[in-house]
Amino acid sequence: QGVTVDVHGERQDAPPKMVSITYKVLIDSDEDDHKLELLHHNIQKFGTIYNTVSAGTQLTGTLSRL
Repeated sequence: QGVTVDVHGERQDAPPKMVSITYKVLIDSDEDDHKLELLHHNIQKFGTIYNTVSAGTQLTGTLSRL
């Protein structure tokens, strides 16, 4: 029904690159906790953007109910 995403990144100046990214996803949903955990797991395992970013940057975060 709704989602809020908070993202915090740490940038290195020399050479310029993202050192780490931390995210917090808050979902407004009627789905049970197991399905939300499965969603987060599947994004981490199969998500193209997630896997592209995590290959070169420390990427950590949580997904929880709003």
